[in-house]
Amino acid sequence: MEHVYTVGRAAELTGVPSGTLRKWEQRYGVVAPHRSPGNYRLYDDEAVRRLSVMRSLVEAGWSAQEAARHVVHDAAAAESALPRPEVPSSDPRFAALVECARSFDGPRLERLLAQAFADADLVSLVDDWFLPSMVHLGNAWQRGEITVAGEHFVTAAMHRRLAHAFQSLPPARDGGPRVVVGLARGSRHELGVLSFAVVLRSRGVAVTYLGGDLPLEAWVGTVSLVAPEAAVLSVPTVEDLPAVREVTEALAPLTAVLLGGAHQAQVEGPEHLGHRAGAAAAALARQLGAVG
Repeated sequence: MEHVYTVGRAAELTGVPSGTLRKWEQRYGVVAPHRSPGNYRLYDDEAVRRLSVMRSLVEAGWSAQEAARHVVHDAAAAESALPRPEVPSSDPRFAALVECARSFDGPRLERLLAQAFADADLVSLVDDWFLPSMVHLGNAWQRGEITVAGEHFVTAAMHRRLAHAFQSLPPARDGGPRVVVGLARGSRHELGVLSFAVVLRSRGVAVTYLGGDLPLEAWVGTVSLVAPEAAVLSVPTVEDLPAVREVTEALAPLTAVLLGGAHQAQVEGPEHLGHRAGAAAAALARQLGAVG
């Protein structure tokens, strides 16, 4: 469901002052708000996402004019130009994974994944190979070394393998801690939160995994019903910031809210988990007193 926001609410969700927001709208045409019957500006989800990307580009040192030009042309491509946390680059399996994406080599990809899951504990697997490999894969796509189909081919296989690992783990003990994990409305980059959920479940925590693109009302309803010790979300892209801010604001009175993902630092209030999802999940399990 598409949402609309007043200029004040759009300013809250994006962190862009309303005066600056209007200037970007009027001077650069970054967004074109709708008008209410009373002639008030109303901003839809796409406008709010564009403003979030614009803000991040400007904070990264781009001029407003240059940032606006890129956002108007392709907001998602502009977002991909923002800096990400550093990841290791020496593991030869990164290059092997890119080659699988280039050649659509299914058998080699399956062997690579099977060996990775067999040879490492889950924390090391997630932090030292699985999630860093996604960054290398995305960089290869941005450089034109692989197609979007190749990137999806590998990502889908990795998602299947991770989901199987999650489902294969034994259930947590009755009466133990419970954590709800997922993504906000419009966010579909699941591998980070699913990796977190796998490690957390392996440490004896009962995980209610909700997947991607969950509306605000569903988050509130689920957390109210389940009453978990914590809710964990990720902010994988700048475009996810507005929806994540809405969810964290709504959940704060109900439970502890924790955030991961590349852009977690841009959301004030919740506890930030850092950029090593596996270690963060293991630490949360210890904090909750889980047995696993």
